[in-house]
Amino acid sequence: MTSANPVRPWCLPGLALANNLVQAPLAGFSSLPFRLLAWRYGRPGLLATEMISANALRQNPRAQAEYLATSPEEGPVLFQVWGAEAEALGLAAALVEEHGAAAVDLNCGCPVRKVRAAGAGSRLLENPPLLGQLVREMRRRTRLPLSVKIRLGPGPGRLNAVEVARVAEAEGVDWLTLHGRHAGESYGAPCRYDEIAKVVAAVRVPVVGNGDVRDGESAQRMFATGVAGVMLGRAAMGAPWVFAKVRAECAGERFVPPDLPAIGRIIMEHHDLLAQLLGSERAIRHCRKLGAFYSRGFSGAREFRGRLSFCRDRAGLAGLVGEYFRDGAPLVNPQDNSREGRAGGG
Repeated sequence: MTSANPVRPWCLPGLALANNLVQAPLAGFSSLPFRLLAWRYGRPGLLATEMISANALRQNPRAQAEYLATSPEEGPVLFQVWGAEAEALGLAAALVEEHGAAAVDLNCGCPVRKVRAAGAGSRLLENPPLLGQLVREMRRRTRLPLSVKIRLGPGPGRLNAVEVARVAEAEGVDWLTLHGRHAGESYGAPCRYDEIAKVVAAVRVPVVGNGDVRDGESAQRMFATGVAGVMLGRAAMGAPWVFAKVRAECAGERFVPPDLPAIGRIIMEHHDLLAQLLGSERAIRHCRKLGAFYSRGFSGAREFRGRLSFCRDRAGLAGLVGEYFRDGAPLVNPQDNSREGRAGGG
């Protein structure tokens, strides 16, 4: 690439980051094991938890143990919370500060039915005054850098991201993340870079762009909107090295991805980290979902995923991974990536 490298150190109020690449909160996936791998193999400037219910943090000790788990071996972590009650969100912001969060984020973009039914996630885009009240209480209860993650609007007839961004800015957020789709659009819809540029121009706080970034070229396209940083989500699932790929390609350098045996070792590393956090049985169940991402794009992926569903323990997983992710195995087959799986989030 011939243009200047947009990936650079990023300083926010109370937070100095090595670069302006952010790992997205991914419901059901970006727990401590996922973040450790993203940090080891990709080194994004900022990691993120999966979105955490503010009520669960108050009422569920098991949720606290899992969602608040961090490690000194990972980089700075943003904790994302969701809810629609000011008191609960304020308490959640204070709690994650006590547990070592580097920053806290309010999810205002998740389109999942359960979250919207609670009046939270993307439902908040329909009520900017309420969104402002929630941000105000969180700002009152924490000294951490505070952000919100939003979409372009509640639906095609109301793209109100500029209005929402200005409300959040007025209530004290330090930056905001904008997903370039409205709440009614799936990931198949194209990211709307022109709408992201409008929000960047409308507020003084930094904006992080989110949507369809998977390599240096797509990151450059997002940075061209004027955003201060770029968030990667689904591209990191099954490819925790994607942040290193984006950094290298934005610098005009060639990135060499891990070979098949190395990917196999990372899969087992992911399992072992999950087992430490969740126990063996839940770790294996989670790896059945992860297999769709780690095998994405490889010949034999469909058969691998089918056999993965029958794995019951680490030994079975290790044997299957060793069989498919080995030297001399077939390489990329773009026709065999029809089942990529899904991750929730805003």
